[in-house]
Amino acid sequence: MKNYGICPASCGEFVQGMVDNDEYLSSYTIDMYSTAIVEERLKNIQRGPSKSRKAVEAVFNRFNIPIKESKNISLNIKSEIPVGKGMASSTADIGATIVATLGLLKQSLSSEEISKLASTIEPTDSIYIEKNSIFNPLNGDVIKYLGNIKNSRVVVLEPKKTLNTMKIRSLPNYKEIKIQNKEIIKNAFQLLEEGMKDNDLYSIGKACTLSSLANENIDKKEGLKEIIEISQNYGAYGVNIAHSGTVVGILIDKCMNDARLIELLKQANLDVVYNKMYALDIIDGGIRRELQCNTSKIL
Repeated sequence: MKNYGICPASCGEFVQGMVDNDEYLSSYTIDMYSTAIVEERLKNIQRGPSKSRKAVEAVFNRFNIPIKESKNISLNIKSEIPVGKGMASSTADIGATIVATLGLLKQSLSSEEISKLASTIEPTDSIYIEKNSIFNPLNGDVIKYLGNIKNSRVVVLEPKKTLNTMKIRSLPNYKEIKIQNKEIIKNAFQLLEEGMKDNDLYSIGKACTLSSLANENIDKKEGLKEIIEISQNYGAYGVNIAHSGTVVGILIDKCMNDARLIELLKQANLDVVYNKMYALDIIDGGIRRELQCNTSKIL
């Protein structure tokens, strides 16, 4: 019998940075998915990606089942999430695999427990949590729940360029540079919290833009200031980035004409760098067992 796990992607983070010498982030989820399918087989066993295979083994270990008993578990990942762009592709694969494996074993874990389990494989994002939150990516701890925003979309600017998250984190002065931005990031998290409380996209957007600009001393996003200027002139709420990826997001609401905004960005020749531009809904987080959404939304 096949068991499924479906996990949404992110378009980077609203805010990410150092607060009180620890790193925190607040990811958000979009209408794009990774699906994991696990089943027991006697032959033609697929191991799946290495990190996702580790997720299968982590679930077995969590319930004190010998890892050797997972050898007949076939794992297949089907994902529409771009790899190496900061859209949580491996995080989504891992989370979907954990939920599919839990279904196979007839076990359950909370979203918070899944986050902690995933963080033992690699630094993770807050996309497993149903509500937007302030989150420690290194241990999976939720520091504070912020709530969800409604009627919001994001224009995704996806470049050809990819970036290895672990390569960024392994920079010798990574933490030092992050600490330089701590006051800006503290302010950004406060604005984000206030915005979430009131469903105020202006405050959320301002928080995103502050965090995006602060990250320029870690990894520059080509054309970021021009993207921000065009977005502001258009009336969009703010610009966020993947802090250890390459994707950029522009926060809009569902009444705004995303096609017109994309046209303005292309007129400025930003599509030379960001060769894919498309709009997706911002959705609630959490891993699903069934997919009930239309995912064919990439233009």
